[in-house]
Formats: sequence, structure tokens, C-alpha cells
Amino acid sequence: MRTATPVIREKTDDDTAACLDLLTRVHARDGYPLHLAPGDLPAFFRSDHERAAWVAERDGEIVGHVALHCPPEDPTLTVAAEATGLPVGGLALLARLFVAPELRRTGLGRALVRHATARAPVWGRRAVLDVGRSLPAAVALYESEGWLRAGDLDLHLDDFDPPILLELRVYVSPQP
Repeated sequence: MRTATPVIREKTDDDTAACLDLLTRVHARDGYPLHLAPGDLPAFFRSDHERAAWVAERDGEIVGHVALHCPPEDPTLTVAAEATGLPVGGLALLARLFVAPELRRTGLGRALVRHATARAPVWGRRAVLDVGRSLPAAVALYESEGWLRAGDLDLHLDDFDPPILLELRVYVSPQP
């Protein structure tokens, strides 16, 4: 019987397989990420721009993940920079947030968002994110945490057959 409260800690290389297993379960249930087939999840999970990442662990099992990415350019960062007046280099992209389906509505996603958001100012950055407009529960979470809508972003992914349109909302974190 599991009773332990999840602990948030820095992600290590040893966590990759468990994170991918969890992401596969999340994708099968929710379709997140919105634009990848299950076989492409390892590529989605890997990022050259990851500045830091954390996992939530309960009883030795990975039950959540969040990261901050700092790409040199990104459409989401551009929308957020225009809305805030901050340079792209002053922003960090909150990314790869996912929680075990059985732990939804327990506050774990909220705790992961707060954890990552609090770390961005350490590097002189403000956290931003994009979220599919088709994911109202995620939108509600960010708005309840005080995230401010910076604008909408429609990404046309023409490399897919058929091409995909991602309809996103861009948010900036509350002032630190």
C-alpha cells in the first residue's frame, strides 16, 4: 500500500527510463504531448536546451516531472517577450510537465509548477509556458496559480503528414 507523499528532487540520468514509462502512460491517456506519436516520446523528452529538471518520486517510483528549458529562440519565448518587454534571454520555458494519471488532482502538478517557477529567478529569468487550448484543466491550473496570459500562438507543424496545427496559449509566471 502506497502512502508516502511524493518528494520533488533533481532529475538524474538514471531517471530517464522511468520518466519515459510515465510519459508513455500520460500520452496514452491524455494525448500529451499533443504533436507526437508514442514512438517519438524519447525525442520529445530529450532537449539540448534543458537547464534543469525535477522529478516527483513516491515510494521509489517516478510519478511526476517538470523542466526548465532555455533555448536561444522559441516562438513561445517570442510571444512572452513581446508581452512582458523582457528579452528572450530573460525567460525560461517551463516544459515537460506531466503527472501520473492516478495522482491527478492531488496538488502534485501544482507543486511541480511552483518548484520550477521558483527556480527561474535564480538564473535571472522569469518562467513562461505554452499550453494547448484544448487542455482546459491545465489552463485552469496555471491561471489559478496566477500565471498571466501573454497571448495565443498557432504553430503549423508542416513536417508531419498530415501537417498539424497546434493551438496554444502562452503564459508568463507571476512576478517573483
